[in-house]
Amino acid sequence: MSEPYLGADPSDEELLVSASPVDFGDFYDRHINSLVRYFLRRTACAQTAADLSAETFAQALSSRHRYDPQYSARAWLYTIAKRQLSRYHRRAAVETRARRRLGVDRIEVAEDQFARVEDLVWLEQSRALHEQALADLSPRVRSALKLRVIDRLSYAQLATRLGCSEGAARVRVSRGLAKLADDLEEVEQ
Repeated sequence: MSEPYLGADPSDEELLVSASPVDFGDFYDRHINSLVRYFLRRTACAQTAADLSAETFAQALSSRHRYDPQYSARAWLYTIAKRQLSRYHRRAAVETRARRRLGVDRIEVAEDQFARVEDLVWLEQSRALHEQALADLSPRVRSALKLRVIDRLSYAQLATRLGCSEGAARVRVSRGLAKLADDLEEVEQ
């Protein structure tokens, strides 16, 4: 590992290979919000998102000596995150089966303990990304999504409002949701 990075605006790669704990802290600060959002979207649980984020950074810290600087540090971090998520799903399946066999409910941590994690999801930056992703949709698809998701119209009502068949309305909504998911997935990584 190299010495602490002293230059202006070090890259993620420079921060990761530095021997300085402060530099790793800067790397953490750059990526913690997006990593928590990544896990929260995939687990729908703030507690789990916080735990998986912590485990990911702990693994990154302990294995950063194996990081190859010819690759993106962010991609390397998300590779670790994907492995952590996969392990979580395997463990969760085993734990769920065991709890069911024993008739034990899952213990939940109080919501107020994870308020900060949930706040991270709704940062202005996140809202701006969502708004941009919506703005990138065609007006017809954006309108279909608004009527279906926000106004909660049935597909029959949606088709009448848009002047198209119910099947065409379903296709517009489906394509819009798929495009939003793809756009937001690219931004996360």
